[in-house]
Amino acid sequence: MNSLIRKKIAAAIVVAAMSVAIIPSAALASAPAPDPGAAVAESLVDDATRKTLTDLYDSASALLAAHGDELAGDVRIYLETMRSQAYDVLMYGGYQGHAESTSNMRVALAIAEANLAGTTANTNAMPDFVIGSSAYNETHPLLVSANMANTIATIYATNRNLPPEMIRVQVLNSFVERIYSTALGRTADTAGRDYWVNGIISGELSADDYAISILNSAEFQGRNLSDEAYVTALYKTFFDRDPDTAGLNNWVTALQSGASRADIVSAFTQSAEWNNICSYYGL
Repeated sequence: MNSLIRKKIAAAIVVAAMSVAIIPSAALASAPAPDPGAAVAESLVDDATRKTLTDLYDSASALLAAHGDELAGDVRIYLETMRSQAYDVLMYGGYQGHAESTSNMRVALAIAEANLAGTTANTNAMPDFVIGSSAYNETHPLLVSANMANTIATIYATNRNLPPEMIRVQVLNSFVERIYSTALGRTADTAGRDYWVNGIISGELSADDYAISILNSAEFQGRNLSDEAYVTALYKTFFDRDPDTAGLNNWVTALQSGASRADIVSAFTQSAEWNNICSYYGL
């Protein structure tokens, strides 16, 4: 990492430290007085405060799982450290811990997002929520089916104790399983699933490679689908939905006018909808 990036990270961490010093006292001033007999400090944390930290945590998990290897080393370490501290606070911390950790997570996520984008981090603003997380789904128009978006967000929300690399495996398992189910009508065999997941993680295989391979397989070809059934299967395999009437008619007409099935598959892989779906899976 060059010296300019190091200076930016150092400056941002100073800002974070200043924020941590200020936010807890201001927050505590308006917080209800703790009950000396209360057994759990967590009772002092209001739902909005807890949700903000949770949203930032899950966004950090999504970013690290999908793009962690693209981050500068120091930036990734900083984000991972703040994420680890945030997990302890989410599990065991009281009001002050939430305020400090929320500030740290906000700054760390802003730095990481700026590092990916090649811009200067604005550590005074709330960072964008990362695609695939539930907070992203709540604040952005969905670019995929609600079922798919919720499935991916649930993976991040129910695996918070796992390191990002393991969460990424869970997300990619879901991606591979979905296409096995929609294209072949069955669950993936373990060897097949692991082959594709490991290949995608290593960068040797792409999402397009996977979808095309399944559709070219003897198992799928053996279904002997009509043109209409074939196009319907493509919509379900790529987009997780039934075709709209206009789209179905357009592709069936193309096939009957001389386009090959391989041509149609290629067009699906280049569509904006497929690219949006791949983005949700961090592909």
